[in-house]
Amino acid sequence: MRKLAASAIALSFVALGAFAADAPVITQQFLSPVYTINKIYRSMEGPGSQDKVYLGDPKNPELLWIVDVKTEMVGEDGKTPQLPELMCHVNVDLDTAKHQALFNLHRPIAPRLITLSQGMLESKFPPGYGFPIASNEALSLFTQVLNHNIEHPDNIKVRHRVTFSYVRDRDLVVPMKPLFNLGVSGLVLLDNNPNALAMMPTAATNSIAVDASKNASTTTSSEHSGHGASCLLLPRAPNASGTGADYTDPEGHKLTGHWIVPPGHQVNKSDITWFLGLPYDVAYLHYAAVHLHPFAKSLTIKDTTTGQTIFEADAQNPEAGVGLTHVDTFTSLKGVPLYRNHKYELISVYDNPTNENRDSMASAFLALDDPEFVKPDSTTLAVREANLIESAKDMLVVIRTNIGDFGATLYKDKAPAAVKQFIRLARVGTYDHATFSHVDPRGFAEVAPLQLNDIQRALLTNFKVETAVKHKPGVLSLCPGSAAFAVTLSMTPERDGQCTAFGEIGPGAAVLRAISVTALDERGTPKTPIEVLRVDLYDASTGEALNLAPAKAAGM
Repeated sequence: MRKLAASAIALSFVALGAFAADAPVITQQFLSPVYTINKIYRSMEGPGSQDKVYLGDPKNPELLWIVDVKTEMVGEDGKTPQLPELMCHVNVDLDTAKHQALFNLHRPIAPRLITLSQGMLESKFPPGYGFPIASNEALSLFTQVLNHNIEHPDNIKVRHRVTFSYVRDRDLVVPMKPLFNLGVSGLVLLDNNPNALAMMPTAATNSIAVDASKNASTTTSSEHSGHGASCLLLPRAPNASGTGADYTDPEGHKLTGHWIVPPGHQVNKSDITWFLGLPYDVAYLHYAAVHLHPFAKSLTIKDTTTGQTIFEADAQNPEAGVGLTHVDTFTSLKGVPLYRNHKYELISVYDNPTNENRDSMASAFLALDDPEFVKPDSTTLAVREANLIESAKDMLVVIRTNIGDFGATLYKDKAPAAVKQFIRLARVGTYDHATFSHVDPRGFAEVAPLQLNDIQRALLTNFKVETAVKHKPGVLSLCPGSAAFAVTLSMTPERDGQCTAFGEIGPGAAVLRAISVTALDERGTPKTPIEVLRVDLYDASTGEALNLAPAKAAGM
């Protein structure tokens, strides 16, 4: 996974208008890597990448409301418009465990928030509605390109420019109405395919399943009036991403959501009731984004209990070439009720005018009103994130200062309480722009944070001193009830039993030597301020290389 460069992020403000009392909408842009198109790529075959992105400032937790997501195809410079037909898709996914914990939700969380795809480049929620997100939870952003039509592309350079529009809850006068996400997909039978998955993914990880009727038809005819799990028995598409779109229904039928469309007309009907997995007796549908592949004609969701059509989305194909020029979305301010005790069906229609098999998908990403949502304040978001810290995870810390950077390994096993305290405080920016307030070359150098804010004070605990590690040169030390931490420069046995040594300096030790010889005033304060620019935390298991600024001399 590659983190997006800061230069790829732009912020701007526009009037909220119809949303709520002219509160500003913030737009935040992310540029994908540069993709090179050098041949024909069908759907799911072209180059792509996955990034972790944050909206707002992750070190200052707050409630945000996503109101719009869109993508544009641009050139290598990130500005020049490129052909929209090179767009494959954009997936925006949640960290389900973290989202559930931050908002204290009891229902399973569907990971896929939204998919943008060819013909549907923007997802805009109805005025007054938004999807709640915390600034301290990461979103997974997957972008991919394709090329159906250009036989000799000559190494076209192309990027996605993805724009999130969101509102800060603190700016709202009229409260936003919360939405939650569910996904559904059309499926076909794979009972004759030995490569289908043996087990159905759980609702907690995918929130999708297929409720097959006991009398499911397994005929291979192209169009049917009756249906069960699906009407069609077809092979998985050859360009499918492994078995990532495969499922097993409660009756044991093996199915796929990425299948073949032979030449001609194809109608596929899927019972999506269990796939939908409504967590409430009734929920109102306010928005749906639709994902289809070339040669699609429409996607319809029906309530088969009442016979009502919930919505129908039409697709438009280009006059020449392969692709989609437009796919409808569904929007309703009033909302359409979906009932947990009703049955629902997804119907996809494809017309393949070629003489060869093509691939297809038919999915919808639904936004429904959320009766469970309780708005958390910033302190609550910070505390809930802090409680998610995994004590078993090996963490590396890099302390970046104005005279160079140094890294440290944390004693998660020998000093778990102090490590947890330090990580909690570092994650909310407690040490950003703090200074080395006191330096004793024969003792320790202390980093004193600026005045603590409400969130930082809420995370400060009076933990019990841990004594497994002595205060030898090169360890980090933290005392109960204090946010300040120390870097020991010499043996300081007087801190044993009073404070906890919770980490050990590794790379960048030259910075410590520079600190120990800096010129001091009569109080032991550096004459030239030594500032901690920020503290970065890394998961040691990823093997990510640490980039450290070299040491430079402090004021003498």
